[in-house]
Amino acid sequence: MGKWGWLRYSLGMMNVQGQDRAVVQLQRSLKAGRLASTWIFAGPAGVGKFTLAVELAKTVLCDAPVKVLNKAEGGVRVKGLAADFELTLACGACESCRAVAAGGGGNHPDLHIITKELIRYHDKTGKSKGTTLSIDVIRGEITGDSAEGKEAKIYKRSFRGRGKFFIIDEADLMEAPAQNSLLKTLEEPPLESYLILITASPQDLLSTIRSRSQLVSFGELPNGVIVSRLLEMGMVEEDAALMARLARGSLGRALRWADDIRVIDEKNAAAAERAEKKAAKAAEKGGGGDDEEGGSTDKFTGGGILSWTRELGGALDQLIAGRAGASDVATLISKYAAEYSGLYLLRDKLASADRAKRDGIQLLMGVVAEWFADRLRHALGTPHEAPLPGITGALDYGLVPELIAAARDAEWQIDMNANDKILLAATTTRWEQLLHHS
Repeated sequence: MGKWGWLRYSLGMMNVQGQDRAVVQLQRSLKAGRLASTWIFAGPAGVGKFTLAVELAKTVLCDAPVKVLNKAEGGVRVKGLAADFELTLACGACESCRAVAAGGGGNHPDLHIITKELIRYHDKTGKSKGTTLSIDVIRGEITGDSAEGKEAKIYKRSFRGRGKFFIIDEADLMEAPAQNSLLKTLEEPPLESYLILITASPQDLLSTIRSRSQLVSFGELPNGVIVSRLLEMGMVEEDAALMARLARGSLGRALRWADDIRVIDEKNAAAAERAEKKAAKAAEKGGGGDDEEGGSTDKFTGGGILSWTRELGGALDQLIAGRAGASDVATLISKYAAEYSGLYLLRDKLASADRAKRDGIQLLMGVVAEWFADRLRHALGTPHEAPLPGITGALDYGLVPELIAAARDAEWQIDMNANDKILLAATTTRWEQLLHHS
């Protein structure tokens, strides 16, 4: 339970690192007894928004919440609050707290977590890939639909008598009809029912929803927080520093990539074992023990995004030196984007493979843009403290902005459903032309 684990309460909100401003705002609301009925938790993906939302619900729903002073040995527990401020924390031991802790909150009858994937329970066709939050999900999980015989869960009495929480993850993915359906509830919110909208893009929510909600802002996490967590998991320092750089302040993103590396190791080891058995059987029959065409049995590149970044940096070095062409870089990006998609589908078998590959291309274009930016920083004499791997030193500072712009434009176009093969060919060709002034 951490530094104060001997105390009889859960650290709860204080376990959310790097978001003191958000914790301060929520603790002040709890102390004042004026908890807003609707909240928007806005900030980058993977920085603690969802975790803090669950912790807030856990605290309010707790059977025996604990009051404890903010004062701690050598300072305070939460920066931004006085030492004598009385924090409100979940006990962590009651039946309610245990239910919230089990299954990420999904086992508590008064805590409802709404995700885009729930469309699979509400789509009669069974074909939805869950890329948006449809009105069927919002009606089925929150507002109800009398025509379909769906009850409005938000208007029902709480099971345990301490209120109800509805947490909508990726709320910006709500379609317009879904947002309008929700808006009617926000205009007349039921007592002791709390709605938390988690979003990385609050501007995509209706202005009428934003005006009726209390905003809690989250920022990117310091690299040190991410590196420390990765080191605790056993990652070597060089890899942890690179992954923290790539994660851009998102611990959630870094942890997902670290888990991807674990999955890759397991999958590749299993594939190698199958190939070895197949070769052994072939040898017994006199057919030789070599793999077909001597190819690799690995489906994924070992090291995941760390290896993708290092090999992509090497390919860009070769492109700059004239020892590789645009098609070589495009092929590499396409290959790693496909691996990204494959890993995503292992986590969610019903997801859209095309959408996942597009997300992979966006990610890798962002890596390329940062790689070029590091060359500009080098030229200006202000190198990044954790530069992306590459042997190329400084590039002409008049050239780099155009290289970066091409990568950023590709990020935008792939999100607008541009043909990925044509886009990769055009973008990498543009880089080659700029670099060699052709």
